[in-house]
Amino acid sequence: MQEASNLFNRMPERTLISWTILLSGYAKHGPFNETLMLFVDMLCYGLVCPDAFVYAVVLRACAEVKDLSFGCGIHAHVLKRGPGVFDGFVDNALVNMYASCGSLDDAVVVFQGIGSPDLVGWSSMLSGYVKNGFEEEGLRVFLEMICCGVELDAFVFSMAIKGCANLEYLEFGKQIHCHMIKLGFGCCLFLGNSLMDIYAKCGYSEGMKQVFSGMCEKDLISWNTLIMGYVHNSLYVEALRVFRVLIEEVSECDDFTITSSLKAITSLGNLDLGREIHGYIIKVGLESNQYVAGSLLNMYIECANHETLNQRARVPLKLYNYYGGRKFDGYFIASMLKWCSLQSDLETGEVLHSLILKLNLNSDAYVMSSLIDMYSKCGISEAALRVFLRVKEPEIATWSALISGFCLNGWYAEALELFQKMQFDFVEANEFTFTSVLLACLALEDLQKGREMHCKILRSGFGSNVSVVNTLISLYSELWHHKQALKLCSLVSDVEISWKLLLKACMKAKDFEMVHELLGRIQLCYGFIDPYSACDILNSCANPVLLNVGTQVQAYMTKRGLISHSTTGNCLIDMYAECGKIADAELVFNSMPEKNSCSWTSIISAKVNHGRPFEALYLFKDMQRKHNLKMDPSTFKSALNACALMGMTDEAYHLFMSMDKVYGIEPSEEHYSCMVEALGRAGMFEDVQEFINRMPPVKLGALIWKSLLLSCRVHGDIKLAKYALEKLVELDPSDSSVYLMLKQVYLMLGMWDDASKMRVKIEILRTNSSWIEIQNKVYEFVSDQNPTDEVSDKLAEINDKMKETGYIVNRSDLLLMMIEEEEYGGAGLHHTEMKAVAFGLISLPHGMPIRVIKSVRMCGYCHYACKLMSTFVDTEIVIKDPCNFHHFRDGKCSCRDAW
Repeated sequence: MQEASNLFNRMPERTLISWTILLSGYAKHGPFNETLMLFVDMLCYGLVCPDAFVYAVVLRACAEVKDLSFGCGIHAHVLKRGPGVFDGFVDNALVNMYASCGSLDDAVVVFQGIGSPDLVGWSSMLSGYVKNGFEEEGLRVFLEMICCGVELDAFVFSMAIKGCANLEYLEFGKQIHCHMIKLGFGCCLFLGNSLMDIYAKCGYSEGMKQVFSGMCEKDLISWNTLIMGYVHNSLYVEALRVFRVLIEEVSECDDFTITSSLKAITSLGNLDLGREIHGYIIKVGLESNQYVAGSLLNMYIECANHETLNQRARVPLKLYNYYGGRKFDGYFIASMLKWCSLQSDLETGEVLHSLILKLNLNSDAYVMSSLIDMYSKCGISEAALRVFLRVKEPEIATWSALISGFCLNGWYAEALELFQKMQFDFVEANEFTFTSVLLACLALEDLQKGREMHCKILRSGFGSNVSVVNTLISLYSELWHHKQALKLCSLVSDVEISWKLLLKACMKAKDFEMVHELLGRIQLCYGFIDPYSACDILNSCANPVLLNVGTQVQAYMTKRGLISHSTTGNCLIDMYAECGKIADAELVFNSMPEKNSCSWTSIISAKVNHGRPFEALYLFKDMQRKHNLKMDPSTFKSALNACALMGMTDEAYHLFMSMDKVYGIEPSEEHYSCMVEALGRAGMFEDVQEFINRMPPVKLGALIWKSLLLSCRVHGDIKLAKYALEKLVELDPSDSSVYLMLKQVYLMLGMWDDASKMRVKIEILRTNSSWIEIQNKVYEFVSDQNPTDEVSDKLAEINDKMKETGYIVNRSDLLLMMIEEEEYGGAGLHHTEMKAVAFGLISLPHGMPIRVIKSVRMCGYCHYACKLMSTFVDTEIVIKDPCNFHHFRDGKCSCRDAW
């Protein structure tokens, strides 16, 4: 073009043809601004008048440089010349100029003024819409072209495919593909590459592969599109397989091929394979390419083990030194700063800071935000703030980096203040900013600020952003608003929901029904749950009336491969133990491939709670012999309880003393109360008093005196019971349960007058419940509710059979019964647990165990009645009250009548 311009300048006379040739040359080869300047010179020359072709050439140059103002001037010049200048070239050029400059309304006006637009005019409108982000309008233009019978070309199809790709309209793209084949464009290389791109962006990798396989010819763009398509759809292994085939069969690649392959390796975290690619990069001479160098650096940073500092992990520093004598770009510097952040390498980070100043990169928002992030992750928020204050007109990335850094270092209040200042500076927040600020609200436990932020998020259009929504779910979950957290789930798809957060929130609120509903949704969408979430689900089933749900959950967890995890196995033991299925809990324990300390503690505790103290102590001693298992306070608590149930006071004392001396575990108040219970159950009250007198005062709480009072109730020691009561009243005068226990002592000893005098001191809960599960439905029986005729008949039948055995209710049992809950209809068989048992006998198959949970302690009469019933109902009766599990079979109870 320079030679052409020199010849043009030496011409003694310039004709319209001369000007047109030079203008066309600049419009075709550039620089395009020269076309505009030459046109101005042409007008000033004055000897020639532009024709339609010249106007079209200049308008094409305006479209290339997107100079709308100059283009409008040309349009005005043409209008001034009159209708004679207008022809198809000018009309199409005007449409293309306005569309390319983003002035679509003006493009539409010009297009509508064309009587019969040709393919170029239609193409300009279609291209303008798609390139300016109005893909739906562009596709309407494409359909209108078909309806109007316009003959389509490859460019039109390519723009329509691009529109579908941007919108991810897979079905529309397939129809365009069919229409292309119908019109004979099936073998076009350019369109084949475009089709692969749309199928990749729409997640249809199989269609992308079919297009590639069916192409008559393939160029490097075809191979690159296939590799990047696989990477886009997270099929990294397939992408690398194609890369290997390309290298072996075609022996050709470029920087785009390498960067796509490195991205796949980075996602796989395969450092060894990345080093092989590094060797290939050096072999083909692409190591100096800045895009390849940046991708290679990022691969080493992402794949390195940042918990070690071995030679391999230092490869990024070697790359930095290798490029030391060459020009650094912002991306490379930012990547190195990321490396320093992950390694907390402040020294190298400060060197890079100096380099940034030297290269004058302090106006690069990406570099400065990376520098702020580096100082923040190295724990120097003050330095991060100083860097931020020196940035002129900081962008959102810079604000976000500082706010995130403040949160990382615990400057939560300062992060909120900074966000407020950002609003005053009219900087629009992004998802990263909102996420950081919400985490600050969570850390400060400021629900009010969190709600205000939620409103701001909705106004800013981020109300459905997955990252922001999940952080909001976390905020509401942690701050005891799990129902609000659940409402947010409708804003994102099931596969994007953080199920762990929701399950944790529901467990925190003890909303077990919602936990089970969430599990149903997880099953439907194949959502991800980790072993800890599985534990939450199993813990929600730890109730005798939810045993069927628990077994279904176990089946699902087994199918997902989560049961083999030791944490999940421990929770399964606890679930079966809490459901009264001690045999199943033992089976889970025995089948666990790996048992940790928690596994042993869980099964030992289960054995104790279900009245098997001898087996619990055997397991405890077996656990002691395994040196790789660590004892914890819970293990000793269960062992001490087992000793108490068996009356083994010496063994209990030996274990208690070994906690501190042998295992280094300081006994807690619970352990002291276990010793009080062990001595009290054995009737060794003098030893109990001596033990309490030697206790540290800080451990002498209500739990100790309640244990003593319960022992007095068993042995009828009224004097010591009154002493324990006085101590409990000193600690908590409002606790009516202690008066209730003392009254039970009076009744057991036949001291009716003393018991009646305490009526004014006791606030008895008259309404209580028992529950039983029948065919996945839970039935509740309330104390102030009359049973159905069917249940009443069954109770009468049981009562008659009990009378046949010669059972007579004694006075103390009846009075104890009246304390526990109000009776209806006379005998204690009308207590809630007896109604539930009767309903179970009616509803469950013969021989199936009856499992009932009761809200208050069983009375003495009901306890004896269940023992008697178990001799003739031919099934096991399991009742769980707040004190104990009761397994009734063959006239005996697992609690040994001490509860």
